Amino acid sequence: MTFPYDKEPREPKLQVTYATPELVQFSLTDTDPSIANAIRRVMLAEVPTMAIEIVNVDDNQSVLFDEFIAHRLGLLPLSCHAVGDIPPDLEFGFREHKDCNCFDGCPYCTVEYKLEAKNTEDKVMNVTHFDMVKTDTFSREMPDYHQIRCLPLRDESRTGDDYHEETRENGILICKLKKDQGLRMIAHARKGIPKYHAKFMPIATVTMRYQPIIELDEEMLGSLTLDEKIDFVTCCPKAVYVVDGDKVVVDKLDECMYCDECVSKARYELGKKDMVKIKHNQNLWMFNVESITPDGPRSAIDVVRAGLRVLDWKLSLFLKDTWGDEITSWLPHDAPTSYPE
Repeated sequence: MTFPYDKEPREPKLQVTYATPELVQFSLTDTDPSIANAIRRVMLAEVPTMAIEIVNVDDNQSVLFDEFIAHRLGLLPLSCHAVGDIPPDLEFGFREHKDCNCFDGCPYCTVEYKLEAKNTEDKVMNVTHFDMVKTDTFSREMPDYHQIRCLPLRDESRTGDDYHEETRENGILICKLKKDQGLRMIAHARKGIPKYHAKFMPIATVTMRYQPIIELDEEMLGSLTLDEKIDFVTCCPKAVYVVDGDKVVVDKLDECMYCDECVSKARYELGKKDMVKIKHNQNLWMFNVESITPDGPRSAIDVVRAGLRVLDWKLSLFLKDTWGDEITSWLPHDAPTSYPE
């Protein structure tokens, strides 16, 4: 690139310490707080998903208003593992409806669902997300993992009427119907990002915090009795310290949450003002990324990957607009093609 650096650029390093579809933990080093926060904000507000935007009500005999049910439908999580992170992903993903040339939806921007339920029994019937059925109106040839479906998914490995009735009753509740009441709706799901609406949020949360630095004064600790050392260790709600022989050592550094209970204990009860000092490591950030359900909308691993790709895409647009650098390659889309075993 032609950007005139006035100093040697930093090279951020990312180390993954734990990774499952439900939770990803990684550390980021050798960068600035602005970059670390940019990655967090992109994962929270820029990673695209699908959500129900349009609801056409054909019949609603329930006690809830049409708008109330439509709002609940919009908040249903939908699996979006191949929705596409950036515009170049159109060959296997979706485009936003505002950028599409169609009028009322097409296979490249819209997925249609039908909700039809009728209670014929003399008891209250729960209508859940398992009653949402995908139609063939905007059908498109896609692998099973790439299908846009309501979450959480049903466990197809278990069969039997009792099990399916149990899972249907335990699905995400949309409304309840009394005897002879019915509900019939058509819903359109479209692509968007969380900046548009919270229903497009791909994950439950993303947290970022500094790596703690704990400094212990060995001389002051050595002047304490064993009972005082035990009292000091037990004051920490996260059990960061342990007594090893006649010494107090830091056992779980990453568990420190900066509550300052140990600092207050040393200063006000033990009379040792500077026995404990806790600071931030200004060059290391620890991230936690949690998914909404075990099946999505997007796995925590996929959200981290997508966040980095979106940030890379936005930076390429910045370089093009500012310095005229034409960027033709971006971080690759190397997402899994099937659900983990």
